[in-house]
Amino acid sequence: MKTVLLSTSLLLHVMASAQDSLNIKRPAFLYALSTYDFPKSYGFAIGTSVPVHSVIKEKVQEDFKNQNSEKDEFISAELGGYHYPFAYTALSVNAGIGIRYIKSTKHFTELSFNQGILRTVYDGKVYELDPNGNIKERILFGRTYLTTGFSYSLNWSLNNGNSNLWFIQLKPAIWMQYPYNSFLKLHSCFQAGISYRLKNITLVTRTKYRHLL
Repeated sequence: MKTVLLSTSLLLHVMASAQDSLNIKRPAFLYALSTYDFPKSYGFAIGTSVPVHSVIKEKVQEDFKNQNSEKDEFISAELGGYHYPFAYTALSVNAGIGIRYIKSTKHFTELSFNQGILRTVYDGKVYELDPNGNIKERILFGRTYLTTGFSYSLNWSLNNGNSNLWFIQLKPAIWMQYPYNSFLKLHSCFQAGISYRLKNITLVTRTKYRHLL
């Protein structure tokens, strides 16, 4: 029994954890990206992401050095478009959720999921017969689809000082367009551009973990 109590005491001494809920300020972002949708579509995307919750994990090692791990949960909104040569032009609107992993003040990554609407307009002219049998042109004829996508972005600061207002962003993504011929169409794309850090937003809570190793 004494051995069990001693082992439990040593384990609690080696590892302890605590959680605190505090106010913390995190930035929102605006971004503008050029898009290449494989195999040969070109386009753009502009959007914003707003943090809603933040988590900071602090680890204190035996040498009393801190190792921090930070991440923000955010919501996002995006407007984009692309053109497929000799086929159609498309405009999309989507909203999403994601997690931002903060590596340092100069670098962070993001993993996000989004859902949206895609509207295509066919190139060239499309004609139809009216009720009287006359031929007339259909203006802006196209289709409307739902979209679902996943993306992963890498971001590096472009500033030399401590301002860290501008970041370069690289973002590969995969997304689905549906219903497409009674099924779905899978896309893969690569985006590159810049993001701008806006004014900090005060989040209601922060969960803080401390581990003593």
